Amino acid sequence: MKLIDAKTGEKLKGVILRLTEKEVEKLKGHKGFTFDWSTESQNHVFIIRLQKQKELLGIMSIIDVPEELRIHINLIESSKNYRGKGKSIQNIPGCLIGYACRISFKRGYDGFVSLTPKTMLVRYYQETYGFIEMGNQLAVFEGASNSLIQKYIGDEEI
Repeated sequence: MKLIDAKTGEKLKGVILRLTEKEVEKLKGHKGFTFDWSTESQNHVFIIRLQKQKELLGIMSIIDVPEELRIHINLIESSKNYRGKGKSIQNIPGCLIGYACRISFKRGYDGFVSLTPKTMLVRYYQETYGFIEMGNQLAVFEGASNSLIQKYIGDEEI
Protein backbone atom coordinates (compact mmCIF):
# COMPACT_ATOMS: atom_id res chain seq x y z
CA MET A 1 0.00 0.00 0.00
CA LYS A 2 1.19 3.48 -0.67
CA LEU A 3 0.01 5.32 2.40
CA ILE A 4 1.85 8.58 3.07
CA ASP A 5 2.49 10.47 6.31
CA ALA A 6 1.11 13.91 5.43
CA LYS A 7 3.65 15.80 7.58
CA THR A 8 6.87 13.99 6.69
CA GLY A 9 6.09 12.45 3.29
CA GLU A 10 7.25 9.11 4.69
CA LYS A 11 5.76 5.97 3.11
CA LEU A 12 3.81 3.93 5.63
CA LYS A 13 3.20 0.19 5.49
CA GLY A 14 -0.49 -0.53 5.28
CA VAL A 15 -2.56 -3.67 4.98
CA ILE A 16 -6.02 -4.33 3.61
CA LEU A 17 -7.98 -7.16 5.18
CA ARG A 18 -11.36 -8.68 4.44
CA LEU A 19 -13.71 -8.81 7.41
CA THR A 20 -15.98 -11.70 8.26
CA GLU A 21 -19.72 -11.11 8.49
CA LYS A 22 -19.51 -11.14 12.31
CA GLU A 23 -16.64 -8.61 12.28
CA VAL A 24 -18.68 -6.31 10.04
CA GLU A 25 -21.68 -6.52 12.38
CA LYS A 26 -19.42 -5.41 15.27
CA LEU A 27 -18.82 -2.11 13.43
CA LYS A 28 -22.33 -0.93 14.34
CA GLY A 29 -21.99 2.39 16.11
CA HIS A 30 -18.22 2.66 15.53
CA LYS A 31 -17.33 6.23 16.54
CA GLY A 32 -14.73 6.65 13.79
CA PHE A 33 -17.23 6.35 10.94
CA THR A 34 -20.37 8.11 9.80
CA PHE A 35 -22.05 5.15 8.09
CA ASP A 36 -23.57 2.15 9.85
CA TRP A 37 -21.20 -0.44 8.43
CA SER A 38 -23.09 -3.32 10.04
CA THR A 39 -25.66 -2.98 7.22
CA GLU A 40 -22.94 -4.05 4.75
CA SER A 41 -22.43 -7.51 6.28
CA GLN A 42 -23.85 -9.28 3.19
CA ASN A 43 -21.19 -7.65 0.97
CA HIS A 44 -17.42 -8.07 0.83
CA VAL A 45 -16.08 -5.59 3.39
CA PHE A 46 -12.41 -4.61 3.57
CA ILE A 47 -10.56 -2.47 6.08
CA ILE A 48 -7.26 -0.66 5.71
CA ARG A 49 -4.94 -0.11 8.64
CA LEU A 50 -1.27 0.44 9.28
CA GLN A 51 0.74 -2.74 9.53
CA LYS A 52 0.98 -4.01 13.12
CA GLN A 53 -1.69 -1.57 14.33
CA LYS A 54 -5.39 -2.11 15.03
CA GLU A 55 -6.80 1.36 14.29
CA LEU A 56 -9.07 1.39 11.23
CA LEU A 57 -8.07 4.02 8.68
CA GLY A 58 -10.84 3.26 6.20
CA ILE A 59 -13.48 0.76 5.12
CA MET A 60 -14.85 -0.31 1.75
CA SER A 61 -17.78 -2.53 0.84
CA ILE A 62 -17.85 -4.13 -2.60
CA ILE A 63 -20.37 -6.19 -4.51
CA ASP A 64 -19.29 -8.68 -7.16
CA VAL A 65 -21.53 -8.34 -10.23
CA PRO A 66 -20.35 -11.28 -12.38
CA GLU A 67 -23.18 -10.98 -14.92
CA GLU A 68 -21.82 -7.51 -15.79
CA LEU A 69 -18.15 -8.43 -15.27
CA ARG A 70 -17.61 -5.68 -12.71
CA ILE A 71 -16.89 -4.92 -9.09
CA HIS A 72 -19.18 -2.30 -7.55
CA ILE A 73 -17.92 -0.21 -4.64
CA ASN A 74 -21.09 0.01 -2.59
CA LEU A 75 -19.65 2.16 0.18
CA ILE A 76 -16.25 3.63 0.99
CA GLU A 77 -15.23 5.80 3.92
CA SER A 78 -12.11 7.09 5.62
CA SER A 79 -12.15 7.27 9.39
CA LYS A 80 -13.14 10.68 10.76
CA ASN A 81 -9.53 11.17 11.94
CA TYR A 82 -8.22 10.84 8.37
CA ARG A 83 -10.49 13.15 6.37
CA GLY A 84 -10.09 16.65 5.02
CA LYS A 85 -7.14 18.97 4.71
CA GLY A 86 -5.76 18.26 8.19
CA LYS A 87 -5.52 14.49 7.81
CA SER A 88 -2.26 12.92 8.93
CA ILE A 89 -2.29 10.00 6.48
CA GLN A 90 -2.89 10.39 2.75
CA ASN A 91 -4.12 7.93 0.09
CA ILE A 92 -6.54 5.89 2.21
CA PRO A 93 -9.44 5.92 -0.32
CA GLY A 94 -7.02 5.55 -3.23
CA CYS A 95 -5.56 2.39 -1.73
CA LEU A 96 -9.03 0.91 -1.22
CA ILE A 97 -10.13 1.81 -4.77
CA GLY A 98 -6.89 0.42 -6.20
CA TYR A 99 -7.54 -2.77 -4.26
CA ALA A 100 -11.03 -3.05 -5.80
CA CYS A 101 -9.42 -2.62 -9.24
CA ARG A 102 -6.96 -5.42 -8.48
CA ILE A 103 -9.87 -7.67 -7.45
CA SER A 104 -11.62 -6.85 -10.73
CA PHE A 105 -8.59 -7.95 -12.75
CA LYS A 106 -8.18 -11.12 -10.66
CA ARG A 107 -11.81 -12.04 -11.40
CA GLY A 108 -11.32 -11.51 -15.13
CA TYR A 109 -13.32 -8.25 -15.30
CA ASP A 110 -10.54 -6.21 -16.98
CA GLY A 111 -10.45 -3.66 -14.18
CA PHE A 112 -14.13 -2.68 -14.48
CA VAL A 113 -15.05 -1.02 -11.17
CA SER A 114 -18.12 1.14 -10.57
CA LEU A 115 -19.55 3.26 -7.79
CA THR A 116 -22.54 5.53 -7.26
CA PRO A 117 -21.19 8.72 -5.66
CA LYS A 118 -22.89 11.44 -3.72
CA THR A 119 -23.52 14.30 -6.14
CA MET A 120 -20.93 16.52 -4.48
CA LEU A 121 -18.20 13.89 -4.98
CA VAL A 122 -18.65 13.22 -8.71
CA ARG A 123 -15.97 15.69 -9.82
CA TYR A 124 -13.63 14.53 -7.05
CA TYR A 125 -13.78 10.90 -8.23
CA GLN A 126 -13.32 11.98 -11.84
CA GLU A 127 -10.37 14.28 -11.21
CA THR A 128 -8.63 12.27 -8.50
CA TYR A 129 -9.17 8.69 -9.66
CA GLY A 130 -10.09 8.92 -13.36
CA PHE A 131 -13.67 7.69 -13.10
CA ILE A 132 -15.98 8.42 -16.03
CA GLU A 133 -19.76 8.89 -15.96
CA MET A 134 -21.99 5.99 -16.94
CA GLY A 135 -25.57 7.03 -16.27
CA ASN A 136 -25.93 7.59 -12.52
CA GLN A 137 -22.74 5.67 -11.81
CA LEU A 138 -19.05 6.30 -12.30
CA ALA A 139 -16.64 3.66 -13.56
CA VAL A 140 -13.02 2.91 -14.33
CA PHE A 141 -11.77 0.34 -16.79
CA GLU A 142 -8.54 -1.34 -17.78
CA GLY A 143 -6.17 1.63 -18.30
CA ALA A 144 -7.41 3.78 -15.44
CA SER A 145 -7.64 0.73 -13.17
CA ASN A 146 -4.04 -0.22 -13.92
CA SER A 147 -2.97 3.33 -13.14
CA LEU A 148 -4.81 3.26 -9.80
CA ILE A 149 -3.21 -0.07 -8.88
CA GLN A 150 0.27 1.22 -9.71
CA LYS A 151 -0.26 4.53 -7.91
CA TYR A 152 -1.80 3.16 -4.71
CA ILE A 153 -1.06 -0.56 -4.43
CA GLY A 154 2.11 -1.14 -6.45
CA ASP A 155 3.32 -4.71 -6.84
CA GLU A 156 1.74 -5.97 -3.65
CA GLU A 157 -0.32 -9.12 -3.99
CA ILE A 158 -3.85 -9.44 -2.71
